[in-house]
Amino acid sequence: MAYSLRNSRHRLNWPITIGLMGGILLTACVGSVATPAYDFTPSAETTGGGQGGPAQLPAEEVIATVNGQPILADAFQRELARFEAVQVALGLQVADPNGYAQQILDQMIEQELIRQQAGAQGVTVSDAEVDQVISSMTAEGGPDYFNSWLNTSYYTLDEFREVIRLQLLTNKLTEPIVAGVPTSVEQVHARHILVNTQTQAEEALARLNAGEDFAALAAEYSTDITTRQNGGDLSWFPRGGLLVPEVEETAFSLQPGQTSGVIQSAWGFHIIQTLEFDPARPVDDETHQRMVKKAIDDWAQNLRVGADIQKLIVPAS
Repeated sequence: MAYSLRNSRHRLNWPITIGLMGGILLTACVGSVATPAYDFTPSAETTGGGQGGPAQLPAEEVIATVNGQPILADAFQRELARFEAVQVALGLQVADPNGYAQQILDQMIEQELIRQQAGAQGVTVSDAEVDQVISSMTAEGGPDYFNSWLNTSYYTLDEFREVIRLQLLTNKLTEPIVAGVPTSVEQVHARHILVNTQTQAEEALARLNAGEDFAALAAEYSTDITTRQNGGDLSWFPRGGLLVPEVEETAFSLQPGQTSGVIQSAWGFHIIQTLEFDPARPVDDETHQRMVKKAIDDWAQNLRVGADIQKLIVPAS
């Protein structure tokens, strides 16, 4: 089996996605394939309440409140319909409809928290700023395409303008968050050998202790095919740079030149060797983007701290 301990790359077209499928919807708007027409009614199984609520809720039904601000069933059901339309457009099937209904409601709660945060900080977006984004999108795809996409995606122009306004508000709120993410951080350069059993790990460790070459043993033993031909080299990484915390923690705890004992993780059994440290090494673009994403995710999560969030009708689970 192939293994890679590094976190996957995160592409950030916007600091934070507006709407659960906002990134796909915005891309579709200026792409070459229109979102197909789709029945507005969401799947019945996604709209029932946690206490056996009806499949289709009254439009003015309050399904949640955020610091007293209501989220209405009509807006929630329209978001469900947009999500399902995108699934059809992409030829996808969702294994857990109730799960994505809950995700959409949580995303709408987060959006309301962002609006309230913008209001508290006096951050605003002018109509002219929204117009500029709409004009750019219209120019790229053409006005006919843009209007057709709005229709098949269940957006009125006013609704979509508010999507853009919220995105721009979010961008402004997160600018200082992004600016505060460092471009140089403490990093460690380490290598490892990954095997499937403790017996194999102890055998490889014994050979290391007897003076055999780490790189040669990595090539012979390691199941991490992304590193074994490079002597198990994990290259430089900061804290949070690996998918396996046990390997990362061990690498940072060793002195340069030190080798660990057998370390177990969900991936198998590791032997780690720390090669060198740098207290302020510049991060590569991929790592920096990952750090930015984490900072924004933490910021969004912190908006919930102290907030009065009431889910009055919970999507069925």
